[in-house]
Amino acid sequence: MAGATAATAAGATVSQAGTITVNLLNNYISATGGNHLNADLTGDGQPDVTIANASAYASKYRTSISGAFSYARVSLNGVLARAFLHTYDRFGSAQLGSRHAYTPLSSAAAYLMGAIPITFKDLHINGGKLTAGSLEVTVSAGHRGDGSPTIQLDSFTYKTPDQGSSLALLAMGVGGILALRRSRAAQGRS
Repeated sequence: MAGATAATAAGATVSQAGTITVNLLNNYISATGGNHLNADLTGDGQPDVTIANASAYASKYRTSISGAFSYARVSLNGVLARAFLHTYDRFGSAQLGSRHAYTPLSSAAAYLMGAIPITFKDLHINGGKLTAGSLEVTVSAGHRGDGSPTIQLDSFTYKTPDQGSSLALLAMGVGGILALRRSRAAQGRS
């Protein structure tokens, strides 16, 4: 993926016993901000979600006939996420899978949030077994910041039967998880 940056995990929280939610930062595609999508959600160097057909565009011309328009779109695990904004007509739309949101002509803001199912393997999560979870995604056009159509990967959630070590890692926070991984890697080399 051109323009992708490293995934940044903001922190992990326990929503209920055995359920872990990891908040993501700067994992998005935007018409004016570019493509910063990263499929590696867990930080192990392996893709955890399939990202395909990512594209974004912002028109540089404003005419009274066609106006300026911009969009961002991507397929996440086969689910289409799309945001479109036409500034001259003050019309915006957001799509996530089969769900759609449209703007009235007076507000020019369309916004959707939803979850996409994911499965991933990480040697440090559930003993490296295939783990099911969900990816929380926000699709917006004209809603936040500069109003640019944006698709943001917000967080991912999964369940773990390994209560002891997972809860200990959560108590340490994301920094602790990364430190533990570095420590394990160093032990493996010696």
